[in-house]
Amino acid sequence: MTNKKGVFNITLEMGGKSYKSQAETIDKALTALNLSWEQIKYKGVIKISQNKKTLEHLFYLGQLRRIFANKVARFIWAKRLALLLDEQK
Repeated sequence: MTNKKGVFNITLEMGGKSYKSQAETIDKALTALNLSWEQIKYKGVIKISQNKKTLEHLFYLGQLRRIFANKVARFIWAKRLALLLDEQK
């Protein structure tokens, strides 16, 4: 999850709204969205980009709420998303 190539740009598209942030790690970028689990009302797509790599992942309502309610779950998902992004060509 350590970033040596540039910042991570994260966009959460949920319910017709778009939330954006950027940070040195995916975990910090998710935290920078400043959403609580109570604000999560719909499923959403998280788009992560770093340099030329881009990843889109669909999260259902329960998954998104868990990510924004629990710091441990957020860290685990950030690590998973970082691994998926590293696999992109």
